[in-house]
Amino acid sequence: MKVFFSCARKTFLLGNNIQLANVERSSLPLITIGIVVLNREWIINKMLKSLSIQNYPHDKIYVVIADGKSKDNTVEIARKILESSDFMGYNLISVDCSIPEGRNICIENMRGDFLFFWDSDVIMGQDGLMRSVEAFFKEKIDIVSADGIPIFVYDIDELDTIINDTRSSSEFINGNKICMSHSVLMGHTLVSRRVLDVLRFDPDLTYDEDVYFCIIAREKGFKIAVDKRILAYDINMRKKGHSDIYVDMPLQRAIKGLRKKAKVHVLIDGFNINWRKMISFFLTNKRFLFYLGYIPTIIVSIYGLFTYSYLSLAFPTYIMSFTLWQIKRRGMIRGLKSVLRSIIIGMPITLFLIYYFIIYSTKK
Repeated sequence: MKVFFSCARKTFLLGNNIQLANVERSSLPLITIGIVVLNREWIINKMLKSLSIQNYPHDKIYVVIADGKSKDNTVEIARKILESSDFMGYNLISVDCSIPEGRNICIENMRGDFLFFWDSDVIMGQDGLMRSVEAFFKEKIDIVSADGIPIFVYDIDELDTIINDTRSSSEFINGNKICMSHSVLMGHTLVSRRVLDVLRFDPDLTYDEDVYFCIIAREKGFKIAVDKRILAYDINMRKKGHSDIYVDMPLQRAIKGLRKKAKVHVLIDGFNINWRKMISFFLTNKRFLFYLGYIPTIIVSIYGLFTYSYLSLAFPTYIMSFTLWQIKRRGMIRGLKSVLRSIIIGMPITLFLIYYFIIYSTKK
């Protein structure tokens, strides 16, 4: 695809030597910003402020918000900000939906040839959109993501200081590279319409839907990259549930698509799977080793019951230590929910992980 940008002095063919900075504003492509949101009253104003300071022409920005029926003031705050903005327009859709369903809503309501998924708890520098478009044309990439950096704060008022400190060190480390990738997260990612014309997010993937999307996109030959010149900050509140969607997600949604979710974990770094990768994965993601520990401790406890021995305490002791840690970390109610889900979801998905690692490791 050849796209020409023109200005009074020069016409730019977007290719290997793209220079967007001097391009006439009217020639830039229309971008839809897709935001999936639920109960983000605490951060949505800062996220939209980050969008409002983008140096990309605001009359080339259309905003679609898919709100999953927030119970706080998220919708009211977002509408008030967008009504007073100078963007091309916006569409705020409030409907009960999961994250992949919300992303699909953004796709169905997008305008233009590009959709930039921007999570509601992500803050990005003012040149994020411009650089994303530049990377897309410069490298002929179909999906390009900013370099995501997690930020943890105790109070939202300390956010600006922490971001400024992190930005200084991150820019020095990251440099100016555009790196090809097997998959990216969709919290700060530009996607071409030509990808969205053939792909949608799987509603069974109530999390990791973005990685699975990339796996399928890669199978279809689309190019994926991370632009390390663009820093996006994923904001998380310590000791609060603002960003912990996995625990707060309804169990009916969380339990959907466990096999696909396991497949995502296995294929996230490519299709070349071997036993070494399997061992490395479990050593890096130790929670799955813990979930796997449920099985032998349950067996030992059952044996202990039949033999009237202290072995019957194996599983109660194992689960109680985990419960106390989760309660300390998340509070009583959410801690107990997390423990319950570790049994209902964590143990089965661990078994599926082992299954897929074996399948792909033995494939010729």
